Amino acid sequence: MIVSIIIPTFREWQVLVSCLRALNQQTFPVGSFEIIVVNNDPNSVIPENFPIESNVKIFTEGKPGSYAARNLGLSKAKGKFIAFTDSDCIPDKNWLNEGIALLENGYDLVGGKMKFFKPVGGDHKAFLFESRFSFRQDRNVLVNKQSITANLFVKRSVFDQVGNFDENLMSGGDYEWTKRATDAGHSIAYGEKALVLHPSRRDFQALINKKKRTAGGMYYSFFEGFSLVRKLGFTIWILRPPITIFKFSGLSFTEKVSLFQARWYLEWVGVKEMISLHLGKKSARRE
Repeated sequence: MIVSIIIPTFREWQVLVSCLRALNQQTFPVGSFEIIVVNNDPNSVIPENFPIESNVKIFTEGKPGSYAARNLGLSKAKGKFIAFTDSDCIPDKNWLNEGIALLENGYDLVGGKMKFFKPVGGDHKAFLFESRFSFRQDRNVLVNKQSITANLFVKRSVFDQVGNFDENLMSGGDYEWTKRATDAGHSIAYGEKALVLHPSRRDFQALINKKKRTAGGMYYSFFEGFSLVRKLGFTIWILRPPITIFKFSGLSFTEKVSLFQARWYLEWVGVKEMISLHLGKKSARRE
């Protein structure tokens, strides 16, 4: 087995069908990869007539969190290369070919390109916001030497050397792990042609829920350990008005105003969530 594709899922059987269909339409030889789906809700039963091809295996991880699910997938994986995506993603037909080619050319990790599409019935503001601000993979990889797990390729040997994902993190564990790997000297490439499509959130409330979850990841990753002075400085910095939005090209003035309001409001939501966590609130489980 050359490649193991690991997909955590949480009550998303319906959208998972589209992801699996896209994976089994890859130009990469079907017999050379396996698909490992990890159900992260033990109470969620596989629907009747759910399409399961011969190269798909489904396991259940009872410990909450997608990183616990990915770690279980790693323990079951047989491939020398590991590919990660999410159950609501649609990989391009050349996704595996492009990502694996970069690993075979000497890179240890590959963070692939992400592109948003608006789902049927989806909110335009949510689509506009995510298209501009979410999953900035080029910057993640080329500047920060990190990647999200919605589109990540890794040589199995890297996990053997730096360990698995931190299961205590509900969000941000992909950034933490890829930074750990690159800090250890492993190389990372940006896969411009290793494309994955991702639906934007359906409405603004979904963006609020996401912000609360990612704020929890930020809190436990670094904010919790800051001194009081540094916490105050970070809060002031994060809440500065995002006026650079008005320099964006390709948007109407109305769209710029809408983005400005959304971005600033969501930053306040994130800061409020981190303050709540500091006061003892539990982190959000899911979006």
